[in-house]
Amino acid sequence: PAVFDADRLARAVQEIEPFEKKVEDFLRTQEDGRLFIAKAGAITFTTHLVAQSRYLREFSAAPAVLGLCRDLIGPDVRLYWDQAVYKKPGNPDEFPFHQDNGYTYLEPQQYLTCWVALTDADEENGCPWVAPGLHRHGTLAHELTQLGWRCAAPMARAVPICVRAGDIAVFSSLTPHRTGPNLTDAVRKT
Repeated sequence: PAVFDADRLARAVQEIEPFEKKVEDFLRTQEDGRLFIAKAGAITFTTHLVAQSRYLREFSAAPAVLGLCRDLIGPDVRLYWDQAVYKKPGNPDEFPFHQDNGYTYLEPQQYLTCWVALTDADEENGCPWVAPGLHRHGTLAHELTQLGWRCAAPMARAVPICVRAGDIAVFSSLTPHRTGPNLTDAVRKT
């Protein structure tokens, strides 16, 4: 069963939408509609939502999420980063294979990424793909591309993680992962 029910997801999306709209509006004022890896009409990254919304702060600290984190990393759990990612309809761009720790290197290198599906995510709308086993090699070399940081090493045996709205995909910050293009007519929200 999903960790979050439809009502809680709807409320989370309702809380996120005004902040995401500000990000989208801002991107439209930028040259080429871009700021680093965010692109108007294609993909937005709305950050630090738990600092702006009491509901989203409580949502991120739901008992099931805290329990999952404690089971995997122990009792000393803290939220390092939060963001909503909206992959817009018809976005043909793939977000390249990367490690979260490749964007913001931290010690200890390994932490959890909890990818909460606010809408269903599958291969058609850009679900995550992971490269199993490579997390054991620490932070890999990355190269900067127009679409973001990309692991320099080839990613063999990647598998898709299709999730339903309310599910959480959990993996190491050192697990190389990517999201495919959104070829549907709906926004994929995480």
